[in-house]
Amino acid sequence: MRKVERSILASAIEEARVIPNGVDFADFHPGDRREARAELGIPQDVKMLLFVGSTRSNSWKDYTTLEVAVKRVAERLPTERVVLICLGEEHQPQRIGQAEVHFVPYQKDPSTVARYFQAADVYVHAAKAEVWGLVITEALACGIPVVATAVGGIPEQVKDGVTGFLVASGDAEAMAKHILMLLTDEVLRQQFALNAAQDARERFDLNRQVDAYIEWYRMIDEHRAVGA
Repeated sequence: MRKVERSILASAIEEARVIPNGVDFADFHPGDRREARAELGIPQDVKMLLFVGSTRSNSWKDYTTLEVAVKRVAERLPTERVVLICLGEEHQPQRIGQAEVHFVPYQKDPSTVARYFQAADVYVHAAKAEVWGLVITEALACGIPVVATAVGGIPEQVKDGVTGFLVASGDAEAMAKHILMLLTDEVLRQQFALNAAQDARERFDLNRQVDAYIEWYRMIDEHRAVGA
C-alpha cells in the first residue's frame, strides 16, 4: 500500500485496499511428511529444503545467495544429509559443498506441487525482487516454515519470527543461520509450521480473496449508482 501511496497516480485514486492473493486449500494444505516423501521417492532421514521456480535462468531469484546459504547449512550439520530440491527447472543433480541439489521439472498438477511442500522441512526463497511470491503462500498453507528475503510483498506474507524468518536480500549468512534454527530445533519448527498453516487459512484462502473482490466491486457499483 505504501507503493500505491507513492505512485504518480496516487492523486487520482479514490479508494485503495489490499486484497492478498489466495491459494486453493483443496490442494495446498498440511499433509503427512512421511507419506509425501515416500510418494516422491525422497529419503525420510534427509534435511529437505525446497525452492519452487526457475533458478539459474532467472537472476532475480538469486540462486547464488541460495547456494551459499545451503552450503553453509550443510557445513554446520556435518552428520546430516542436507538436500535442496529446486522444483520448476530440469537439470542434472549437483553438489554444493556437502549439500545435494536435485532439480525437478515444472509440475502442472497443483496437488503434485503441494506434495513437495508437504515433504519439505523448510521453504527457502532468496529473491532480489518479488511482487507477491505465490509459492511462499502455498508453502505457508502447507504448514511449511519459510526463510525468505524481505523484498516486495514477501513481508506481507511471512510473519517474521512467527511463520518464518525474513532476511536482507543477498545475506546468505543470515539465511543459513535461520534455516539452521528451524532444522535443529524441532519444537520451534513444529510451532512455526502450525502458525504458518493457521495464518494462511485466516488470510490467504482463495475463497476469501474472491469474496473480497466481489464485495469491493459491489461497493463501487453502488457508489456509481448514487453518483449517476
